[in-house]
Amino acid sequence: MEGHGVVLWQPGLDPKQVAGLASTRTYPLNSSFHPSYNMAVNLVGQVGRGVARELLEQSFAQFQADRAVVGMARQIRKADDALDGYRENIHCELGDFMEYASLRRELTDIEASGSKARRQAERDEIVSSLTRLKPGDVIHVPVGKFAGLAVVLDPGRVTDSDGPRPMVLTANRHARRLAMIDFTAPVAPLTTMRIPKSFNPRNPQARRDLASALRGRADGVAWAQEKRHRGQGPTHEDPRIAAIREKLRDHPCHACPDREKHARWAERYLKLERDTQNQRGKIEQRTNTVARQFDRVCQVLDVLGYLDGDEVTSDGQGLKRLYSDLDLLVSECLRQDVWDGLDAAELAAVISGLTFESRAADELPTARFPTQQVREVAATMTGLCTDLQQLERQYRVKFLRQPDFGFAQAVWQWCNGATLDDVLSQMDLAAGDFVRAMKQLIDVVAQVADAAGPGSLRTTAREALDELRHGVVSYTSITS
Repeated sequence: MEGHGVVLWQPGLDPKQVAGLASTRTYPLNSSFHPSYNMAVNLVGQVGRGVARELLEQSFAQFQADRAVVGMARQIRKADDALDGYRENIHCELGDFMEYASLRRELTDIEASGSKARRQAERDEIVSSLTRLKPGDVIHVPVGKFAGLAVVLDPGRVTDSDGPRPMVLTANRHARRLAMIDFTAPVAPLTTMRIPKSFNPRNPQARRDLASALRGRADGVAWAQEKRHRGQGPTHEDPRIAAIREKLRDHPCHACPDREKHARWAERYLKLERDTQNQRGKIEQRTNTVARQFDRVCQVLDVLGYLDGDEVTSDGQGLKRLYSDLDLLVSECLRQDVWDGLDAAELAAVISGLTFESRAADELPTARFPTQQVREVAATMTGLCTDLQQLERQYRVKFLRQPDFGFAQAVWQWCNGATLDDVLSQMDLAAGDFVRAMKQLIDVVAQVADAAGPGSLRTTAREALDELRHGVVSYTSITS
């Protein structure tokens, strides 16, 4: 892709400085282009969806996105060449070895998933058994440094992230808090015994007396039953495993003398094929991204009635004339008569919520509303924006932000003749930032006046423009 930039000559222009800026790589050119709602209705209205989509696929933004996948595409080409070589080593005279290898891979995957599920089930059973323990329960600790007979002093907290950790006293007089690693199977009380209320695990004599009583309570029959219980475990097997094993035995490649050699190449092939497929999926997600975004924007506009196929509706014609970041919210406010009944200063105040953005979330000023009507309209706009954002999430686009009415009070005062000092004294805002924010507001109010059509709202918007353009704002508007 090739582009050209034109620099207009003016007095004081240094050609060497321009040449140096053009040749340097310090400032890379990155596209910030995205298909907005206003752009979508204008493109569809001029050339239709199909042609508009083709134009977006040729944009600089799409070129940059596609360029990012060049390296991945090169890796895929190398992988395809390697797969061809693997396929030659996999070839078997007795039959389709890839079919045989796929069965082996399927069997491995099922066994692995089954093993994971069994381990999780066993862990859940152990946790469940530990949560049922009570003080005085005599248990057998199967493994670990403190394996053997023990009595539960404290069952531990059920909320522990690593499972319950019961405090026990072992037959060897050790008072320790156990962990999940000390239990390889669910634990059940062999019997119970009374723990003296005055028992102190830090007192050696108390530990010695309780451990002696513990050894005397061991029951041979219960002990044998516990041993048999610990030897049992889930023995059921996924029925698919037996079916696949039978298919493997019946497959002609099962009798190949070079079966394991072919199998090693097949494993490499299947792994590389899976990795390559993932790479292709990533490329698919990154190509035609601008066009896909355009499609999703058009779907939102279809639902709201701004587009009807390749036709721009009457509501869409109004959206064509709105160029702000919140163009769709402005259009919906116009379409639903949200601003009807406001005077000029109130209209400017609520529209400021669409142009003003606090510098940071922690600097967000508390919105002050000059009149009750401004407060009610601001709440309506916020609710309307929330509904539109929910629709955006449904179609996986994200353009809108919530209105910020932190500038509304200052705008209303300015429209009613307040001086710059009066306004700035109530806001943490520099004079230059104030003027910049007012110019952005004037631009959107002018768009509203243009898109509103004949009627009282257009008249009110023009009155708001006159009230906004005074003092330093009027001066900067004339000279800029």
